[in-house]
Amino acid sequence: MTLAMTDHVDERIDELALRVDFLVAEAEEARELRQSIKELVGDLTPIASQGMGSLTELLETAEHRGYFDFTRASLDVIDRVVGSFGSEDVEALGENIVLILETLKDMTQPQVMQMLRSTLHEAQEPVDPPSLFALARQLREPAVRRGLARLVAVLRNVGTPEDVSDINGKEARS
Repeated sequence: MTLAMTDHVDERIDELALRVDFLVAEAEEARELRQSIKELVGDLTPIASQGMGSLTELLETAEHRGYFDFTRASLDVIDRVVGSFGSEDVEALGENIVLILETLKDMTQPQVMQMLRSTLHEAQEPVDPPSLFALARQLREPAVRRGLARLVAVLRNVGTPEDVSDINGKEARS
């Protein structure tokens, strides 16, 4: 073996030694990473187990209370609404949604709800038609006169053509 060949073999051995050192370092890093992951999994397993138990309990309660059935039914309603209304209808709704919500808020006030409830209960009771004199006698009652005044005000508002503007100042559709 010549000196040049020996030098070449020595260089090659040095290169291989460097590669082996690199591979050993990489293997050590991989072993440390596996150990860290193993420790993390060991730490997270009880937490995940408890979390899954809590999630299962929560979902079971939601199922028992009917949240999933309600959601399915709600999606069916939304599907029917989407199928029944066009984009123009949705735009008109968008223009008037604040007015609609304010009206709903006003309608759900306790005094309005009580009035509607008592009106519905009285309307369901069978009543013989009163005579004209009995109706005239009822006009002496302040509550009847107030009711008639409100009814006349409602009829006046229904019969008066007005330009109704929403809060954006745009004319709302009638």
